[in-house]
Amino acid sequence: MSYVSVMQGRSGFGEIDALRRMRRGVLYLLIAWLIMVVAVATVFTSFIVSIPGFIRVRGPPSFTSILPGVVVALVLLVIGVVIALVGFYVEFIPGVTGLARVRSEFSTPAQLIRLGYIVGLLLVLIGIPLILVVIGVFVILVGMVFLIIGFIGVVILCFKLNDVYSNTLYLVAGILFIVGIFIHILEVLAWILLYIALGKTIRKLEATQLPIQPPV
Repeated sequence: MSYVSVMQGRSGFGEIDALRRMRRGVLYLLIAWLIMVVAVATVFTSFIVSIPGFIRVRGPPSFTSILPGVVVALVLLVIGVVIALVGFYVEFIPGVTGLARVRSEFSTPAQLIRLGYIVGLLLVLIGIPLILVVIGVFVILVGMVFLIIGFIGVVILCFKLNDVYSNTLYLVAGILFIVGIFIHILEVLAWILLYIALGKTIRKLEATQLPIQPPV
């Protein structure tokens, strides 16, 4: 029986399994971001390719030539959003919650992330159909506040991961998340660093596992 199995028996969720799930969620987020970049590039490329046709016609531009690109981009965007939601809400958040069950140091960021992102998303989804009514705008604003709380939880999580596992990549990721508020591309870099750091932590924990001899 391994150390992980013992931990799973005690808490129902092993430390390494929690970290793996978090890392898998981050990977989904990065894949989703890449798909969305391809979607935007598809529209941009379709428009650039169509410019010579617009010039030859010398009339009002027809968007028929870029319509296929727009359709492909929309499909890719939907796929990207779905992957991002699955990665964050089905993998990353449950992973953080599982880590908090095993190690109480992560209870605060786990609570902030769960509260902020789950309640925030629900409020935004409720507010969108009511956007034409004043209450809809208010609900969306409240939802955004909760999402900010969740974001703060992610930043605290990175700092706490650095404290517990002694990997400065977590610290750098947390700082980049903060700076990413103003320079959004840095937030993507923060997720990449978080993915790398989680992988190193998982390998380190796996290497230090002490197998437990089964009872005779």
